[in-house]
Amino acid sequence: MIRAARLLAAVLPLAGLAALWAQSDRTYHSGTEWEVPIMGYDPRDYLRGHYVEFSYDWPGLPGSDILPSALCLEGAAPVIDRVTTHAAFPSCAHPVMARASDIYGLDGLFRGRLYLGQNRAEALQSELQDRDQRGIVTIRQREDGSFTPISIRFRPLTAAEKAERDAPQDVPLSPFDPPAVMESMR
Repeated sequence: MIRAARLLAAVLPLAGLAALWAQSDRTYHSGTEWEVPIMGYDPRDYLRGHYVEFSYDWPGLPGSDILPSALCLEGAAPVIDRVTTHAAFPSCAHPVMARASDIYGLDGLFRGRLYLGQNRAEALQSELQDRDQRGIVTIRQREDGSFTPISIRFRPLTAAEKAERDAPQDVPLSPFDPPAVMESMR
């Protein structure tokens, strides 16, 4: 009887650990996969491991000073036609939300991190530096609004994307600029 109790005491924690791992694996692999354009890559951090940090470039998201904490993905997976901000998320079929507990907290809809193996991180280094390519991150979006970046790929920029990138940017003039600076900016 004592021997059975000891055996049970040794096996029970292992069974619990296996159940937690299975649940975590099932959660990670469930959901809908979407492809999100990204920008602003940082491909390294040698102290904490290898990962790529990036900014999401959600299609159709209007520019605003107010950053939403939830978005609704619209389109047919994996292609996002556009994202919208919705107050009534029960009507959204594919919500994504930032959570305070995520690595970037409430900024999680705009910044992301994808962990990579060392060999893949080294191979990405040159692709990340090529200005004529567009980074695309595949995310796995779940029903509860959580999402996880799972892979990254690159595609050549279209002619329209190159023209937008190379177009001169309008720099607003400040009344505090000296007259010579203001004249040179006109």
